Amino acid sequence: MIRRIIPLFLALFLILPLAAKAQMAVSWETLGQVKLVKESGKFIPKFEGDVQKLGGQTVTLKGFMLPLDQASKQQHFILSANPVANCFYCLPGGPESLVEVKASKAVEFNYDPITVSGKLELLKDDPMGMYYRIVEAKVTKAN
Repeated sequence: MIRRIIPLFLALFLILPLAAKAQMAVSWETLGQVKLVKESGKFIPKFEGDVQKLGGQTVTLKGFMLPLDQASKQQHFILSANPVANCFYCLPGGPESLVEVKASKAVEFNYDPITVSGKLELLKDDPMGMYYRIVEAKVTKAN
């Protein structure tokens, strides 16, 4: 009996903490630590320090959904640090306060805060001007 319990405890104390570390919560303040630098005649984002380390990592981020079309369910949308109150075209912040999201499955659009988890990509020359993208995303309501 003890021989069966020991591997279970090893799994709980060794594997679960590693899984928890694999997904880290990211703040909008951290994503805001990006500088614009002029390179080859155009401005591109330069990611340093904590932001650079996040590239390719699985992260969790809370924000507000900005749909890219009029469908009731969204699979590709923008996550914003701030809610858009009255005007969809009047974005509440700069590119560092927006993240493109490509979800694993479509989710119902709503105005409430949501939590997005997935792999963070750092974008250096995105045609839409985005700095960040989360792919393979899973969406839940924010706590």
